[in-house]
Amino acid sequence: MSVTAWIVFGVFLAYVIWDGVRRSARAADLDEYYAGGRRIPWWAAGLSVMATQASAITVIGTTGQGHDGGLSFVQFYFGLPFAMVLLCLFFVPVYRRLPILTVYEYLEGRFNRPTRALASLVFLASRCLALGIVITAPAVVMSAMLELPLETTIVVVGVLTTGYTVFGGVSAVVWTDVKQMAVILGGIVLCFVWLAVDVFSEIGLGGALHAAGVAGKLNAFELVPPSTDLVPRLAGDDSGVRSFWEHKYTFWTGLIGGLFLQLSYFGCDQSQVQRILTNPSANDSRKALLMSAFAKVPMQLVVLAIGVLLWLSHGLQGEPMLYRPDDRARAEASEDREAFAALEQRFEAAQTERRDAMLAVAQAGAEASDELVARYQGAVDEALAVRTEAASTYGARGKREDTNFVFPHWILATLPGPLLGLIVAAIFAAAMSSVDSVLNSLSAATVVDFYLPYVRPRASQREAVRAGRVTTMLWGVVATWTALVMISGSSIIEQVNRVGSYFYGSLLGVFVLGLFFPRVRGWAGFVGLCGGMASVLIVDATLRVEYLWYNVVGVVGVLATALLFALIGGRAVSGSSSPARPG
Repeated sequence: MSVTAWIVFGVFLAYVIWDGVRRSARAADLDEYYAGGRRIPWWAAGLSVMATQASAITVIGTTGQGHDGGLSFVQFYFGLPFAMVLLCLFFVPVYRRLPILTVYEYLEGRFNRPTRALASLVFLASRCLALGIVITAPAVVMSAMLELPLETTIVVVGVLTTGYTVFGGVSAVVWTDVKQMAVILGGIVLCFVWLAVDVFSEIGLGGALHAAGVAGKLNAFELVPPSTDLVPRLAGDDSGVRSFWEHKYTFWTGLIGGLFLQLSYFGCDQSQVQRILTNPSANDSRKALLMSAFAKVPMQLVVLAIGVLLWLSHGLQGEPMLYRPDDRARAEASEDREAFAALEQRFEAAQTERRDAMLAVAQAGAEASDELVARYQGAVDEALAVRTEAASTYGARGKREDTNFVFPHWILATLPGPLLGLIVAAIFAAAMSSVDSVLNSLSAATVVDFYLPYVRPRASQREAVRAGRVTTMLWGVVATWTALVMISGSSIIEQVNRVGSYFYGSLLGVFVLGLFFPRVRGWAGFVGLCGGMASVLIVDATLRVEYLWYNVVGVVGVLATALLFALIGGRAVSGSSSPARPG
């Protein structure tokens, strides 16, 4: 990067760290450290929710998803507005009537202390795994930018973010998120405009739409084919015919599976619920959620459109056969240089054919012949096949080319100094806005749900806050280590949602049980939560079902297990309904 880019990036990074640390004086008790004194404005909490959602996963992973899969991933968010409305109607009033710092405290009063502890433990496990993936995203940029090993940059990101989160608590998280959101939105708009001008100046808006549509990149609304079998296939069935449950991103998976995932994420995940616990009133909490509900889908569509525009730009101007710098160095140092050279020649030929066919399709528009369309699609498939073969042959893990390197490569190769610094700052802003909030919520669940009830029930406020800072630091270490272990070549955005889907449905199920089945009490919640997670594991091991449906399976599994347990006389006297809290 140029000196100017480094200055822009450095100033932003220094400001974020300073802004987080300077708020440490206010965090004198748990209510301040984990709930901001209940005085955070609704718009700030709403922007913080959006900033956490608009993570580096959004900026890097979703653009890569749009580059490879087009707009189909936007269907994942079709259930989001409905989820937010349901949360505002049923969940928020209950949470705001209680003096809780973690959402899992509700489960102790409703069922018993073991149910609260198990739900909190499920949250800790799921978010720690997902957080490891989130840290990987900005580390990808630093790895390409500084030509350092990915492992080194992961440690740098983890240490910097953990450092300022330890001191300021949730107030530091929310107010830095607000500023980071402005940088994120600026970066997204800048990239969209830059790519749009680049592509439209060569083939025009109509030509771009047609070229992308013929290649299947504008598939923002897909219904499952009517002939699809509704019976899920067994895990060992290799017939090649997909059932209804195996279509990953469709209208139905987004509306139903996505609805359950979003309900759980925003209603049962401490990292999100903590935001609505910081507002002065229930109405403010509702406003914060609704802001995210109706802004997220358009923003996600724009980010996916950036990926599609980037794919068109690569079709016109070419792209590298191997995006990872270390993969290319490995290929150039391999013993069989002739084989690598042959692959490169084949890729260059496919790229030339792809460009010529794209220009012809764009010019012909709707009048493009079937032969021309087939030629274009064949060139696209050939270029992808060569990229896949090269990544499989020379990749560090023998996998398909990592889509998460596509966007970082473009910004580093294309944007001038100041703009490059801004975009890299936006990616880091997105990463920090996700990592800091999760670290603070992991600390809250650890201290409030485990440390105070089981270890130090008579701890003073000062001791409790000190424990909160220590656990924040420890979770930062654990998350960084998890990121080092979970480095992968698959799409970052899919990794996070897949990890969450193993847990979130069961968490949602136990809260639905508590809110809508008042006669079911005691150990039924604990048993139901175990049954829900077992149901997901059984379905995953025996059936071919896409991960979004795991959220539905988890809810059904919890309700079926808990209601059966209660029906056969399994209700038990609940434990203490007075969560331990320092005096």
